[in-house]
Parts: sequence; C-alpha cells; structure tokens
Amino acid sequence: MRKTLIFIWLIVSSLCSNAQQVLPVQHDTLFEQGKYANELVLSGIADYNSTSLENDLMKRLLYGGVITEGIKNHSFGNHGSLNRFGADITGEFEYKSYSLKCFKKDQIGMVVKGGYYNYASLIYSKDLFGLTFYGNDKYKGETADFSGTRFLGMAFQKVGLGFFNKQSKNSVTLNVYAISNYAEGNIYSGQLFQSESEDSVSLSLTGNADFSSSNSFVKGWGAGVDLDFRLPVKMSETRTAIVRFEARNLGVCAFSESLTRYQADTIIHFQGYTLNQLFSNSENASNKLNVLDSLGVDSLGVRKWRFIPAYIQIGKIVSENDPSSVQTFYGIRMYGLSAFAPMLYAGVHYRLAKYADLGMSASIGGFGKLRFGLYTNWKFGSYSLGVGSENITGMFQKNARGESISIRLRCVL
Repeated sequence: MRKTLIFIWLIVSSLCSNAQQVLPVQHDTLFEQGKYANELVLSGIADYNSTSLENDLMKRLLYGGVITEGIKNHSFGNHGSLNRFGADITGEFEYKSYSLKCFKKDQIGMVVKGGYYNYASLIYSKDLFGLTFYGNDKYKGETADFSGTRFLGMAFQKVGLGFFNKQSKNSVTLNVYAISNYAEGNIYSGQLFQSESEDSVSLSLTGNADFSSSNSFVKGWGAGVDLDFRLPVKMSETRTAIVRFEARNLGVCAFSESLTRYQADTIIHFQGYTLNQLFSNSENASNKLNVLDSLGVDSLGVRKWRFIPAYIQIGKIVSENDPSSVQTFYGIRMYGLSAFAPMLYAGVHYRLAKYADLGMSASIGGFGKLRFGLYTNWKFGSYSLGVGSENITGMFQKNARGESISIRLRCVL
C-alpha cells in the first residue's frame, strides 16, 4: 500500500501544489472598424494525459475506487521501458484596453493578465509501475530497474502588464510570479533486487529530490515575459493566413527559503529482511529517518533557482475576417517539461452560422500519444463562449489515456 501511495504522490504532486490550447485563438481586426474599446478573456483548462496509464486506473487513483487485477493488467501491458505522464490545471484572465493610447501612439494599447498554473510531469519505468501495483512478489529473483525516473510538481501565480498593437495584435507582457508549491526529483540510476527466498534485498540508488517544505504560501518569486507575434501570410489573391508565434512564462524564479533535498549515491545489501519488512517499520517520523539513514539517503537544505516551465506554440490560427466557412489550423507546441514531447497538431474549423462555430483536431506528442479533439464556440452579442476537449475519447472510453476540458469566455465592450 505504501508503495502505491508513493506512486500516486508522484503523479499528483503538482495538483496539490496555459495549457494545451484546444480552443484556437481567432484573429480579428475589429479595432479597425472601431467596434469596441475593451476586451476581457477568461479561460480555464484541466488536462491529464499519459502514454501508458488508462483512464480506468487513473480515475480510481484520482477520485477513489477499487483497482482490480484486470485494471492493473491492462495498464501494465501498455508500458514500455520509459513512460510519460503529465497534468495541467490552469486558469487565466487577460484584459486589453483599446481606448488607451500608450506612449502617445494611437495603435498601442495596454494589456493586463494573470493566472494560476499547476503542472505535473513524470517519466518512469515499467518496473516502477510493476513494483508499485503488484508488489515485490512479481520481482522475486529478478532486478527491478527504475533508472531514468524524473518528476516535477509545480504551482505558481502570475500577474503581468504589457502593451499590444491594436491592429496586428502583437504584444509583449512583463510578468511577476509567485511560487506556491514545488517538488522535483531525478533517479539517475536505480535497481532493486530481492532474492527468490525473500530473505535479502539489494538496492543501488543514485538520485536526488527537492521539496519546498515551508508553511508560507509563497515559496519564491520570479520574473518573465509573454510574447505574441502574428504574421500575415498571403495564400492567394483573396485569402491571407495568420501565423502566430506565442511564448508564455519565459522566465526564472528563485526560492525565498531553503528547499529540503534528499540525495543518495549508494549500494546497500540487507540480509534477513524482505522488502515489506524494510518499510513496515517506518510508521512514525523517527523510524522514517532511520529507514532513510539505512538506505544511505542524506537530507540537507539547499538554495535554488530554476526556469519557469515555458509554453511555446507556432502555427496557423483561425481568422474571423476570412470569408470562408471552413478554415484549417495547425502547428507545433512545446513545454519546458521533461515529460512533454514536442506536439504536432492540426484541425478544421467550421463556421456553422454567424453565432456558432464547430471544430475538430488531432494531435500527437505531448504527454501522450495520438489524441482527437472537438470544440464549439457560441457568440451572443458582445460575448462568446467556447468549450472543448483535446481528448474527446477520454470522456467516454475506459481504455483511453487521459481527460481534457477547456473553456473560454470572451467579452468585448
């Protein structure tokens, strides 16, 4: 049970601590027509995805429930030598003033934004999953290898102030960050062997892990920048596509108090103990420290700075001024997270009516593999509401590998 809780903690560490944008930003030039002076956008995303963990297992880990042997076996069969999992829960607001004339220039307006960001990123081996959910009996007389495990859990808030071009929509925003939770670790090399008779255990471990152990809400401060540049590309005599380069949370942070670091570089052999006996004596704090000492794990305080997980996306976006009822969007997306592989995405946007849009997308990479998305956008006068998912099968299929929901409310006055 304890090993299962450790694995669950690795998965959800940042959730107790902008995500993949399924709803395509629509480029418009309404400022040129003088139709509004202010714009407010509220958006939220909840998303988790994996290369190997099926929803039937993940929902029970996250929300509770009995995990049967069949559920474990299905997910175990999906695992390769190294596997990825990631989670993202984000809320943002962005306000643009078209009435202000910054720097005494008619074309330059002001933008104010803020957000709350939660990230979890995990790379782990098949043996780590097997040891966690099946116990050491599965590896009697064999070596369980959990080398290459990396995890990050981070939560932070942002407030930004910047400027934008009212016609091109290009913008630059300077941000201040407050770090509220942080945990990060690496197992560079790790092997565990238990004898067939279960009377001896050998452990080889090289790695470290850092945790923010302070009780204060703000664990550190940071500074960074958001960039948004849009380039018109002439596709034909009557059509112009908009290619967008967006970078968010390009910055660094430093922790205001020392982090707790656990580190190990050891090879240990226990004679006369089973793996379960080794951990069963760690119910209280003093015994836990004794177990850490027995495993050759040192604890110390460290000062640290790191890059904030950045988001970069380059691609063609939807244009509200395009007269066509059908448009495409596509591009590449990257995150500053070890478990996030560069993601390629593409989709079709269909204008059902003046007040309604519908779209479909496909993506490959990121925290998982191939996914299909669906979204809709409705307009009510000065308001528009978009709802979608980048993993539509995850809402219905038990063997899907993730869930995703996105919402965006836009108001122009």
